[in-house]
Amino acid sequence: MPSSRQLAAIMFTDIVGYTALMGDDELKTFELLNKNRHLQKPIIEQYNGRWIKELGDGVMASFSTVSDAVNAAIKIQNDCNTLGLFKLRIGIHLGEVIFDNEDVFGDGVNIASRIQAIAPPGSIWVSESVHMNVVNKKEFETAFVKIEKLKNVKEPVKIFRIKLNASEDPLVSPAKSIKARLKRKHGSASNIVISVVTIFILFAAGYFIYTSLKTNDHPNDPMSIEANKSIAVLPFVNMSNDKEQEYFSDGLGEELLNLLAKVPGLKVIARTSSFAFKGKNEDIRMISQKLGVAHILEGSVRKAGNRIRITAQLIKASDGSHLWSETYDREMVDIFKVQDDIANAVVRELKLKLLTSSNGTSTNPEVHNLILQGNYFFDKLDKENIEKALEFYMQALALDSLDARVWAMVANVYSRSAWQNYMDQKTGYAKAKQAALKSVSLDPTSTDGLIALGAQKMYYDFDWMGAKEAFEKVLLIEPANAAAFNGLGSLYVMTGHVDKGIELVKQALSLDPLKPIYYSNQGGNYTYANRIEEANAAYKKALEINPQFQRAHMYLGRNFLIQGKPTLALQEMDKENVEFFKKFGLALAYYAAGNKNRADELLKDFVIAYHHEWPYLVAEIYAFRGEKQIAIEWLERAYQQNDSWLIWIKGDPLLKSIWSEPGYLNLLKKLNLPIN
Repeated sequence: MPSSRQLAAIMFTDIVGYTALMGDDELKTFELLNKNRHLQKPIIEQYNGRWIKELGDGVMASFSTVSDAVNAAIKIQNDCNTLGLFKLRIGIHLGEVIFDNEDVFGDGVNIASRIQAIAPPGSIWVSESVHMNVVNKKEFETAFVKIEKLKNVKEPVKIFRIKLNASEDPLVSPAKSIKARLKRKHGSASNIVISVVTIFILFAAGYFIYTSLKTNDHPNDPMSIEANKSIAVLPFVNMSNDKEQEYFSDGLGEELLNLLAKVPGLKVIARTSSFAFKGKNEDIRMISQKLGVAHILEGSVRKAGNRIRITAQLIKASDGSHLWSETYDREMVDIFKVQDDIANAVVRELKLKLLTSSNGTSTNPEVHNLILQGNYFFDKLDKENIEKALEFYMQALALDSLDARVWAMVANVYSRSAWQNYMDQKTGYAKAKQAALKSVSLDPTSTDGLIALGAQKMYYDFDWMGAKEAFEKVLLIEPANAAAFNGLGSLYVMTGHVDKGIELVKQALSLDPLKPIYYSNQGGNYTYANRIEEANAAYKKALEINPQFQRAHMYLGRNFLIQGKPTLALQEMDKENVEFFKKFGLALAYYAAGNKNRADELLKDFVIAYHHEWPYLVAEIYAFRGEKQIAIEWLERAYQQNDSWLIWIKGDPLLKSIWSEPGYLNLLKKLNLPIN
């Protein structure tokens, strides 16, 4: 064929460890190549691809569309991984190439080849040009990997990975899987309708929120300043006779959430909380108070035959007034023309920067997306997921090291890691403080940075006034900040003002009603107030939201001990999913149940294993057993080691036997805590 220059998606695949296989068993390796060929060739043809050539153990193919290339790669990789015969690396790049005599040449080929060469076994890595073509297609999920200087490529290349098995990926919400099934069932036209109408709604909603921001003259109004940049998307109501269209209406709401979440500086309530109101006829103002937002976007979908009507309305939550509403009537047949018209309007006018903060916040949507992914893993709190969260935040810093939000998230990771003893406490808190100060230096109004700094002052410095000032400053900037209310509430409980602390955490829960750690904190607050039944209800709520939530079973067991119910305590302690908290709890429960021998064994094992990391917990066990002097000695050791669990010393029910002891009272003085 004559040579021609075209834009094409080039895919390279490569068998991992081929050279070593060839050296070990040449015949077996050739059989493997044959199986590889039989696996890939029909899939490439299925997705309208063109088999260019084999390069030893590699295959090169071209596709006229990026979607076909990515779909083929996913199918090849999934089939290969399922068979388990060998591992493949796959790289894809979209670029201009030269087709000449059944071969392909050019920089596009080189870049695809270089990306494939550095991809991990079993994965698909793609260039930014591929990512940009599929990022808004719901059947695909991508994640930023790194910026790489590729051999013989002039400029560094941003590399992304394609996520496999999207339905099993923790970063893909259930609604995405629903929409994928919907597309298979109803064809692509429905998804295109969702995308087009979504852009219409986003443009209108963005305009009216922007207008309200510009005209806000009340800086102390709870729904002003940063809090005003907030929205919840309620599930769109399916008004169709066909209940199968529930997928369509949910898909529209999910699409709006996904795109709004990419707008820098806009607080968007997560799907879990906003979709909790599905089917409930609650007052908009009440919903806004529970979710802590200034705006509510709601609507309905009615589909009949080949026509669809979508109604959307943006509501100012403080008074229930309608800022904007619109009805869209569409025929499926003209949807492509509508899509072109809307895309042009978006390019001209939206830009998705109307809501961007001007201080210390990146406008890079990739940074924002990485923060969201990091937050997903951080909320799980266990060591493995905390480490995953840090990886995402570090990737965000690699893209923009001057983003105050990311530094605040890094501070949270180190603070949590130190608190949970996932790392040396002194090192962790030092890094947390450094990151929090960096966040606040980049943006003195960074609420995330101020909360991280307040937490560090509270947990490690025992600087009660410094922490209080940080949390209160957050509430001056953002009066509806749930994390600030939670932090301030905990601080009041730690310093002996338990009733005040309970009321503050109630406010946090009203703003973010599906956060298990807030319920756990409130359970501790009720326990310190000796309101045990209310405490137990709070811990059970935390477990209802997240059955794997750490420490909730242990705290429930502790409360059963306080109530004199050792059998129930043993049952709860045995359910605890964190090993050292489980051992701690069982040492208490067996002692209360009268099995002193088993309790002594568990205490000895706990001291040997965790005496350095958890001296405060050791002190709690000895105090509960009535061994007062040893308990005080362990508390002194905790103080010398700066054990952050000392923040709970005042009023700790497990330390009740030593509340009047001079050693205990002396420690309260050292920690600047009131004695009475």
